[in-house]
Amino acid sequence: MSVATKVGISVAIDYKKTQSRKYSSEEEQLNAKSECHQRCAERVLAGLQKLGGIYVKLGQHVSAMTYILPIEWTTTLSALQDRCDPTSEEDIRKLFLTDYGVPLDQVFEEFDWKPLGVASLAQVHKARLRKEHTDQGDWVAVKFQHPRLDEFCRIDLKTVSFIIDTIKRMFPDFGFEWILQEMQESLPQEMNFEHEAGNSYKLKENFAYERKHHKTALVVPEVVWAKRRILCMEFIEGARIDDLDYMKEHGIDPSQVSTEITEIFSKMMFLDGFVHCDPHPGNILIRPAKDPKSRFTFDVVLLDHGLYRTLTEQLRTDYAHLWTSLIRGDEEGIRKYSLRVGCRPESHRLFASLLTGREWSTISTANLSSDRDTTEIKRVSSRAKGFITRIYDILETLPRIVLLLLKTSDLLRGLDETLRQTGDKYMTYALMGRFCAEAVWIDARQHLIRRIKESPSITASLGLIKSLFKAWWEYQSLEYSLWMYQLQSNTRAKWSLIWHHGAMKSKRDKKEDHALRYADAATVVASAT
Repeated sequence: MSVATKVGISVAIDYKKTQSRKYSSEEEQLNAKSECHQRCAERVLAGLQKLGGIYVKLGQHVSAMTYILPIEWTTTLSALQDRCDPTSEEDIRKLFLTDYGVPLDQVFEEFDWKPLGVASLAQVHKARLRKEHTDQGDWVAVKFQHPRLDEFCRIDLKTVSFIIDTIKRMFPDFGFEWILQEMQESLPQEMNFEHEAGNSYKLKENFAYERKHHKTALVVPEVVWAKRRILCMEFIEGARIDDLDYMKEHGIDPSQVSTEITEIFSKMMFLDGFVHCDPHPGNILIRPAKDPKSRFTFDVVLLDHGLYRTLTEQLRTDYAHLWTSLIRGDEEGIRKYSLRVGCRPESHRLFASLLTGREWSTISTANLSSDRDTTEIKRVSSRAKGFITRIYDILETLPRIVLLLLKTSDLLRGLDETLRQTGDKYMTYALMGRFCAEAVWIDARQHLIRRIKESPSITASLGLIKSLFKAWWEYQSLEYSLWMYQLQSNTRAKWSLIWHHGAMKSKRDKKEDHALRYADAATVVASAT
């Protein structure tokens, strides 16, 4: 009997026993279910780690589904994000000789055989190139694909497909076939490191202006060379993006880091339409800024460029309109643009909750910037279980690219909540609103200019020019409002630090400051149209 079958049977029996037992109280029943979730999640984790390969990748997809699955499952399976079994030295040497054509020792003067990180598809080692392969004998990070993947990937995909089909027959409401479909599309790209190098180059091009003018903290490691299964790139030292102790030690403000990540990914999604779709904490590093001209105290180093998606112009604009409507709490806009991106009619409220991780009552009152406390998270998770069939139906019918955007938003939201423990909690949606507004303005400008050129009369052209100026003025007004709000927020943060190291504010001052901050944020978010 296979490992997958054994784990599946043991999990099914455990859930069956737990559900059939009688309990003296609702609290006892909830505790029993929670313990069952934990036991089963640990069994599945052990099984996936033993099976390795794409089974780990499958578990990574599942661990990101915090908007549907119990917290015991997502927390336990999150261990798969960057802790997997490494490939041996012998196999690494064989792989290098096969793919590069010469022994590893002829290319690297030093090679650390302890991996910097091991993931489901690959592992990374630190090494120093021989001088004949570089001008300075640079330290590099070398990424090796696990050799067994080539041999077993097709078999593993067929096995996963069989397991999912079997579960579907046993439980007709099960709707995770889309995970397999996404893996079938994504894996060939993620397993080709030449493709990953191309994504890396394109991202650097998209942020070249911002880097040149010191407008971003984003750093993309330089690619030295790439083969299909080996990638040699610049070595960059840093800590995981969720390492708050590291930030404290180096004088880095986590809330400022969160603000910058929001800007980076908002630009990707709403302006460039070229999106890194796997931004879990293991793929983002933080370090003190290396450029003395940088206006930031830190660098955000983005790793693992295997999984990207390119949005069509129409989808990118519709997605910007959708988020603008979500921030405003505009149900008509949410309904319209949910339908435009592929959601079923009349499922827009549930889709909005999946996209934001918030209750509809929070979304509809334009209150996304409020704190998402533990109580609301539990309510969202509990209600999701009540709509599980409809959720599966939404996930099954959405375009694959929108599913990846859904996953990306969920990962970024979790990261934002980890980092933005202090500072302005309203800044995230204000910044997203800015990028959405810019995307909407660019779309309106292109549309109106095209109509002006095609206009049959001067009178009609003047009317369109007036509309163009109005759209520009609305966008510029919003830009100014956001600039003022960010300036005020940064000023408050600086004064807060001064007070923290000096005298304490009075309770009255704190209340007035909070009221002012809330009023400012409400004004900005309301104007993000």
